[in-house]
Amino acid sequence: MNRTQLATGPSAVAVALVLFSGATRAGAAGEIGAGAYCPLPAQGERPACLEPARAEYGEFFNAVERGALSDAAAAQVEATVAAGADSDQAYLALSSLAYGYWQLSKSAVAAQQRNPELVERLERWNALLGMAYDDATDDEAWRRALRSAAKDLQRRAPPIELRCIDDRGETHPCDSTDAVMRGIDAAAGRVGLRGALERLLQRILGSEAS
Repeated sequence: MNRTQLATGPSAVAVALVLFSGATRAGAAGEIGAGAYCPLPAQGERPACLEPARAEYGEFFNAVERGALSDAAAAQVEATVAAGADSDQAYLALSSLAYGYWQLSKSAVAAQQRNPELVERLERWNALLGMAYDDATDDEAWRRALRSAAKDLQRRAPPIELRCIDDRGETHPCDSTDAVMRGIDAAAGRVGLRGALERLLQRILGSEAS
């Protein structure tokens, strides 16, 4: 019986070292493959993994970095995140949205004045991330990316006071950075409950059929 053998010897070791070195350099340069969330960069850095998003959504990035994001400039990014992983550009849009959230939050804090338009936008983006997670029941990779973005914002974005709606439907003040993660956690609870109910129904229906 033939068995597949791993290549050994100096040449194989050399090849492995070259591949490892290349992967290490790519990671250090911030190069992330297609279909992945690009984390928020360190201050002053311009990561390679964000360049495809900049190329796709140039108007959005320009507006964010001017501190003057209009609904029109945000519309395509928002629509693509809402469409979920069915869109070819979903991960680029998610990386763009998180970057925009981070930059706009920093600009608002630096301005030291409340901006009702920004507050409304961040509330909408929190809801958008929660709904996108809620809808992603069959795509674990997309759900992981959404959760990574929410955690990134919770850690890195300065908090802005928003209006949040609790389980009883009442509105109360909350921090943007906590709200975005709570939205994801609430959606995760709904997804988990749906999954448990579906499994229970499958067992019941399976028992009846047998």
